[in-house]
Amino acid sequence: MRNRLSFVRLLAASLPLVALAGCSEESKQVIADPALIPADGLLRRLTETQFQSSLEEVFGPEVPVPVNPEPDVQLGRFLSVGATQATFSPRGVEAIEKVSFDLAKKAMANEAVRARLVPCTPAATRDDACATTALTKLGEQLWRRPVTAEESATFVELSGVAATTLGDFYDGLEYGIAGMIQSPNFLFRAELGGSEGSGAAVGRLNDFELATRLAYFFWNTSPDDALLAAAEQGLLSTDDGLRAQAERLFADPKVHGGVRNFFNEYFRLYELDKLDKDPTIFEHARPELGPIAREETLSTIEALLLEEEGDYRELFTGRRTFLNRELASVYRVPAPAREGFAEYVYPPDSPRAGFLGQLSFLGLNSHAVASSATKRGLFIRERLLCKRINPPPVNVSTALPEVNPDAKTLRERLSTHATNPSCGGCHNLTDPIGLGLENFDAMGQYRTVDNGGAIDPAGDLDGAPFADARGVAERVVQHEDFGSCFVSNLYRYATGHEENFSELPILNGLTGELEASGYRLKPAMIGIVMSEGFRSASKAQ
Repeated sequence: MRNRLSFVRLLAASLPLVALAGCSEESKQVIADPALIPADGLLRRLTETQFQSSLEEVFGPEVPVPVNPEPDVQLGRFLSVGATQATFSPRGVEAIEKVSFDLAKKAMANEAVRARLVPCTPAATRDDACATTALTKLGEQLWRRPVTAEESATFVELSGVAATTLGDFYDGLEYGIAGMIQSPNFLFRAELGGSEGSGAAVGRLNDFELATRLAYFFWNTSPDDALLAAAEQGLLSTDDGLRAQAERLFADPKVHGGVRNFFNEYFRLYELDKLDKDPTIFEHARPELGPIAREETLSTIEALLLEEEGDYRELFTGRRTFLNRELASVYRVPAPAREGFAEYVYPPDSPRAGFLGQLSFLGLNSHAVASSATKRGLFIRERLLCKRINPPPVNVSTALPEVNPDAKTLRERLSTHATNPSCGGCHNLTDPIGLGLENFDAMGQYRTVDNGGAIDPAGDLDGAPFADARGVAERVVQHEDFGSCFVSNLYRYATGHEENFSELPILNGLTGELEASGYRLKPAMIGIVMSEGFRSASKAQ
């Protein structure tokens, strides 16, 4: 029996991939061509968080779900873009197999979950009719599209063989469920595009592909029944139908999870799980501090952009944040609550404001023992202003001079880079910005001296002067590239690709809409959904 079940498991794990061959290269068009050149159709492997959230969406909170055992890949600033280049290693396939069978077993062991997933009563140990009912509906939820009769029959047969061998209908059904979870139809998001459009290689995403892209953009999880029903009726192919669903998804509480994930990737907040600070230098350093700092930032984002639908620029210039007792101790301010996070507003004379004054930014973009003007400036240039900064040449030392009586502060020690021809080109773009934040050490604590030398935070951002960290934030949000950079990052996250030249008119229009709306997130997201770039893809060859 063990050999028979091993064969059944192997069958479940080795079902053929669908359309996993590489898509066509991006069409080569002359720059003068104003027409949209849709990006290639995509197969996007579920990220760690999407793997977990998608299974939770289907099986419910009663069944604990582990994260995707394959590590994510970052590309174009996002894990969600890197997912287009990611696949599964042999070890990852084995891990997925174990996860899928464990999950299926737990689902069938929970009476409430089992009753929801299997809305029929089996008439015998092997009941193909009941198995078909259960697996066809489950497949639609897992695969984010209707399951064909042929596809369903494969898993019904798998379940039937296992049920006969094990002597129990539900034990057998576990194999069909596990097989569906292991299928590429679940593990990869198909956004390939169809044959409609102005040319042979140009097309629109079909309704179910649009439902998938829409759900993961707004919720970071799979479509719900209502969205799948709208796709089934062809409503997402219409402007009114697509907009109506976008409005509905933004109004749903699950949008909090989607927006949190966007900023988690955009600001690299997931790296805070490994925040490393030397405890011999920083008394507050401990493993839990990184996740706590992330929660401060995400709570602030939720309150500002979702609950109040406020101005995105206030995320950088505003004085409101959310602190627990530990963060209040780090920032040396009164704790707003005895337990958990609560709102705190910095007084007008506080040097701290917005995301650039939070530990999540200041600590992540520093070294274990010291601050880093270069890392902080690089983050602002690349992530907030979309300026590409080349890495240092491999044969150039990036080490700073040791502290000495003539060079105590970081500004004084960095001056050597500014005058080095191999380093100055990039450091002159990053360091003046980061030095404006130098009043905050690697733990985000405010200070006025560094190694006994007085800190001078004054500087300028592309000719616009600032006096301190608050001034840096003001200059960033006033920068001509700030709004367009936010739009391009949100668009890149939504569509899963780095934008091509033909998409610039779309991005310019979306930037104008962002500015006209007062930098509100909701119209920005809905504007992207309604754009041709979101709805189109080059047909796979």
